Amino acid sequence: MKTSAVLVLPAVVILGAFFVVPLIWVVILSFLSSGPTGEVQQTFTLGNYARFLTDSYYVNDLLLRTIRLAAIATLFSVVIGYLGAFVIARAAPTTQTWLILLVMLPLWVNLVVRTLSLMVVLGRNGLVNQILVGLGISARPLPLLYNETAVLIGMVQVAVPFVVMSVFGVLQAIPRQLEQAAMTVGATPLSAFRRVTLPLSVPGILAGSVLAFGINVESFVVPILLGGGRVRFMSVAAYETATVSNNLPFAATIGVILLIVTMVMLGVYQWAVRSAGRPVAAVQAA
Repeated sequence: MKTSAVLVLPAVVILGAFFVVPLIWVVILSFLSSGPTGEVQQTFTLGNYARFLTDSYYVNDLLLRTIRLAAIATLFSVVIGYLGAFVIARAAPTTQTWLILLVMLPLWVNLVVRTLSLMVVLGRNGLVNQILVGLGISARPLPLLYNETAVLIGMVQVAVPFVVMSVFGVLQAIPRQLEQAAMTVGATPLSAFRRVTLPLSVPGILAGSVLAFGINVESFVVPILLGGGRVRFMSVAAYETATVSNNLPFAATIGVILLIVTMVMLGVYQWAVRSAGRPVAAVQAA
């Protein structure tokens, strides 16, 4: 017992010193006011939260836009990631290894580099526009950069590998005999997938969804580079409020509200997992 405590102590100290304490300080800072020159004043106030929640710019153009884009990107990430995970799970062992390596490959490249490469691909003279114009689909290059579409593409390419790995682990654990048993009693392959594999893979879908949403809603590099300052995001707004406006308390408020949104999503995830567990248990029992 004492040995276990000693082994876990470094992790607890690091987590407490570099995550818990700064987080507590950010929460405290969000309830303090800022002076005319940006200095933090040691007076308690709810003004930062009132300013955020009563201003349509912060609520509609910032918070709701961030949630909306993160949700849409998560939806695309889950669909693409599930298809990828399914193909990998059904591949031969050797092919499976290479496909997993291919999925993990983007994670070994710096996010800034990956996003800059997307800027090249989506640019006016980029590969996508050259294909569209070359095939006659578009008469002129389309504006694919510095808008919400570009940000969505960027967030999807970041989140898909995480969804693939989340779903792949669950799909691998599902016995293929269950699908085969369903088909022996008359089910088509599509029906067997819909009635057996899909329900059993719900925990992986939910885990991947929450992971993707968490990554997307806190996205920073992608909105800056692909949004070009035209697509406002909570994380970018917090950074600019702290560094440009020199208003640390309000920047902390934006960060805390973003954290609350993430925590609410985790709560929804826990509820969804418990709800999904009932049909999954029913399928396994059958």
